[in-house]
Amino acid sequence: MLERTGVATDDEGEPMSNGDVRPVDELLAVDAAFAMFLGAIAGLTDTEAHGASLLPGWSRGHVLTHVARSGDADARTVEGAIRGEVLDKYPGGNAERTRDIEEGAGRDTETMRADLVVSQARLTAAWSRVDRDMWTRLTRTPAGPRSVAGVVYAREREILVHLVDLDVGVSVRDLPADYVERDRAWLVEYRTTATWPDAPW
Repeated sequence: MLERTGVATDDEGEPMSNGDVRPVDELLAVDAAFAMFLGAIAGLTDTEAHGASLLPGWSRGHVLTHVARSGDADARTVEGAIRGEVLDKYPGGNAERTRDIEEGAGRDTETMRADLVVSQARLTAAWSRVDRDMWTRLTRTPAGPRSVAGVVYAREREILVHLVDLDVGVSVRDLPADYVERDRAWLVEYRTTATWPDAPW
């Protein structure tokens, strides 16, 4: 297994794999993050889901829908990489991303939870089909090129950061310490006290 504290990363904090190693620990970390996410929203009511998150202009429903649609998009790009194709995460750009989030944000909580489970299962299934020499194949994201291995790291970030964004009682201090330490530079830049009032930086 890759040691989480010993993986070389690029400027975005994503892995610089030699393509010959399946990131087993990182895949397990995503599973654990998603289980934590589902546990935190298990008792969420429809009223709470439609209430404000910590992200300006977004309800909790916006956050939940975004995590699901992002998972679908990641799965599609990984599936493309397996076929040797470099695909855009959002073929329709930001307009597509925004439309999909707005269309899903008002759903009932049970539907959104089920949506999240299906989306994550699709992504997990895609990763299971990645051969050992495919982890450095590329996908395209709004932030630029991302390797298939980088998708794993980015998914862990997406789940854990948005779990705090939901404002359902989980703070940055409740996140896995190894994740926070590894991703500290990103968190300091993108989750200041203006977004997370109890951020310790």
